[in-house]
Amino acid sequence: MFARLLGIWERLNRVDLSLISAGVAFFGFLSVFPAIAAVITIWGFASDPTVIRAQLNLAQDYLPADAYILLYGQVERLLATTGSSLGLATLVSLLIATWSARAGVAALIGGVNAIHGFPARAGLHGVLRALVLTMMLVALVIAAMAMTVITPVILAVLPLGPAESFALEAVNFAVGLLLVVLAIAMTYRLGPNWRGSGFRPRLLTIGLFVAVTLWAAASRGLVFYLTNFADYSKVYGSIGAVAALLMWFYLSAFAVLLGASVDAMRRPDPDADVPQDYPLPATDDREAAPPATR
Repeated sequence: MFARLLGIWERLNRVDLSLISAGVAFFGFLSVFPAIAAVITIWGFASDPTVIRAQLNLAQDYLPADAYILLYGQVERLLATTGSSLGLATLVSLLIATWSARAGVAALIGGVNAIHGFPARAGLHGVLRALVLTMMLVALVIAAMAMTVITPVILAVLPLGPAESFALEAVNFAVGLLLVVLAIAMTYRLGPNWRGSGFRPRLLTIGLFVAVTLWAAASRGLVFYLTNFADYSKVYGSIGAVAALLMWFYLSAFAVLLGASVDAMRRPDPDADVPQDYPLPATDDREAAPPATR
């Protein structure tokens, strides 16, 4: 057990997890608003796009207050300008939004590949994989939004009485948690370049549990810290909300990549794709390889 923990620590140091997380956070910040625009546009074709407000409320307890206000304000502006008609301009806007959101997913895929020691997918293949995963994540959010619409209708016909409001809150929490779990699971399963490794992970892994738990704890911890001990608006002025959102993205990326590192060390041959100049510590059943001579 100790050897595995030491191996995870060495792997994180080798790939410089903090720096990779910062890069993923930067691209994630740039991609979040196009992603929201894509979700609102697609949902608006079939239903009332204002439902996204309820979906955003599910994340309120896990986002810094200033960051939540920033996102909510942008959602309101998008709702005020988004139409429900399907035209050429709408399709072009949707394509641009999806393409812009792809950058954040591509950065996350690159980080997960670095954790596993896999080479990045070259050329068009890498672009298409990031684009497909982006579209799948957008579809996942839309499915969660559909659940928030259907759930009150179902609960209304059940004889729950005073417990109906509690049941609604419980279901909404479960939907939000399931959304996070599936989003990270899809990233772990479809993101890394498994070709040539001879290994494919299960959809649900120990690393996924670690990532979700750490993400929830880090998000709530950041909210508590900024609420009680620090005020980014006083330190950073008008960009305090931006700084808070960037910090949240950084902690989220760190949690996801740390979970990926746990899964990487649980592979049958965790050192297979690690450069021999930087050998990892020995696991329980194998000795560490000596550094390659130059």
